[in-house]
Amino acid sequence: MTELNWYFYSDTNAQAGELEDLLLKKNHKLKSFQLLEDLFHQLERTPHSILFLKAYTTYNVYDLCQEISMKFPSVYLIILVPENMENTKKAMRVGASNLLTYSATTDEINDVILQAQTYMMQRASKGDGATNLQKQNSRVMAVCGSKGGVGKTSVAVNLANAFVKSGKSVVILDANFQFGDVAMYLDLKPNRTIYEWVKEAVERGRYGIESYVSHHSSGVAILPPPPRPEFFEIMTEEHVALAVAELRKRYDVILIDTPTSLSEIHLKSLDLADDLLLVTTSDLPVLRNTKLYVDMLESLHFTEKVHVVLNKDSKHRTIEVKRLEGILQNPVFASIPDVGKQMTTSINEGLPLVLRNGRHSFSKSMLQLSHLILPPPEEAERKTKRFALSR
Repeated sequence: MTELNWYFYSDTNAQAGELEDLLLKKNHKLKSFQLLEDLFHQLERTPHSILFLKAYTTYNVYDLCQEISMKFPSVYLIILVPENMENTKKAMRVGASNLLTYSATTDEINDVILQAQTYMMQRASKGDGATNLQKQNSRVMAVCGSKGGVGKTSVAVNLANAFVKSGKSVVILDANFQFGDVAMYLDLKPNRTIYEWVKEAVERGRYGIESYVSHHSSGVAILPPPPRPEFFEIMTEEHVALAVAELRKRYDVILIDTPTSLSEIHLKSLDLADDLLLVTTSDLPVLRNTKLYVDMLESLHFTEKVHVVLNKDSKHRTIEVKRLEGILQNPVFASIPDVGKQMTTSINEGLPLVLRNGRHSFSKSMLQLSHLILPPPEEAERKTKRFALSR
């Protein structure tokens, strides 16, 4: 039988009182914490945790709940609030699984304990608990750009397929929550999206995401945006963080197709990423905007994660690569050739060019880009041997 861990935290050093007595009667031991860092250390070490959170003086309980739910998405959170702060909708939005007021009756407390116990036991029996930790060496990459039309989504979709060809498990999170069209590029018609995940799962304290992911025959998975543009209003940067944390448990590579407009969701996507693939072209208007975007990334201290991808490159480019690098003050990490109408045909057919014609120069460049970011095991081994011999 799975052992549940019951914890209590209060920023006023308050005692658990009746809550602890009721748990003892059910043969559950409640451990109390006075220091937040001690609590975090404990949550890192123990699966199947249920936390009663009472914060009012040092912290706002809703803000603290949100922080804990993002750091430890598998913890079952129950917040305790005074009557004048009771807000069930807000509690669900910040990741709480349940809510109790200070004046809750014995029956109400017992009901909450029973609900927590039942849910955590069911989740443990399905193997969807805290033991499902982040997949080792998972990599998050945000594909970004300063404006639409640079080919950001086509790079994301084709790069995903290149990673699959290298044996990686890959998912694309379409973070353009109003007008994302990754599914169209793969000719998929998803039944469920991140919107349903938020409404059906997250707001009930459940974070399992796989049943909301759509799968392409190539092996690429996608987490689609809401089905209607107006539904994006319920989406927050916290939902993006939770989604990425869940996807890390199952996939080697998580590609985030970022929205074009700057927003909290866009910035959160950049923050979560291990690599920023900044897609640009050599057209001067695009370069001007890309330079402004680079300056913004520098102000956010993201410069070290940036990889400039020159898309739609050709012999007839309007500006030479060296000058382009000087303008952006960043080297060109990879160049992707311009394929013109072939890309349009690929998009209209819903068949990525990497799959449509693996020998095409575009396909080869996407495979090379995937190897630059994540070298194949044998290539990484050769580099290690060369380094050892050169010493």
